[in-house]
Amino acid sequence: MSILSFQDAICTVEQILSLSLGGEVKVTHHTEVDEFVIDAIHRIDNLLFREELRYSRDEVSDMCNKGGFFCLLVYLDNDVVAYDFGFDTSTGVFFSDSTATLIERKGIGTFLAVLELVFLYERGYQKISFKTEELDQAGRPLREIWEKRGYKPVSSDEQGITMELEITKLVVKDRINRYILDNH
Repeated sequence: MSILSFQDAICTVEQILSLSLGGEVKVTHHTEVDEFVIDAIHRIDNLLFREELRYSRDEVSDMCNKGGFFCLLVYLDNDVVAYDFGFDTSTGVFFSDSTATLIERKGIGTFLAVLELVFLYERGYQKISFKTEELDQAGRPLREIWEKRGYKPVSSDEQGITMELEITKLVVKDRINRYILDNH
């Protein structure tokens, strides 16, 4: 069985989320930076995160201008309600910097993580990494959640825990089947 393509995965996620959210959902992907993407990320950051976790507009712009930039935006009835973005850190390694959604507990973050994996797999990345906290501001055990999804902690410092996942065909197929096709 072949892996669902990135474009087909987006279409399927849009259908699932449109039904569950009761509105028209559109997912866009961006590999180049523009003011709209920067503004969308910055706006959601300011609404969701405590001050020490928020990026300034300049910080968002700087990160978006790093090599290998990739961003997903989720729209509900033409309003951006979620994002996921990251960039290359070294050959074959993608750093998933941030994911945020204004709508909790509807699977949006999970869908974004799977779409990101499919995109990276299609482009030949070998690993994805990101930094997380032990617990988020709502008390959710973030490291534990990511470990259950196959990510492994590789280092820890005052800025958080670096988690990493090897991007293999088996991992991508599993995530597509478990989180996208089983919900369709």
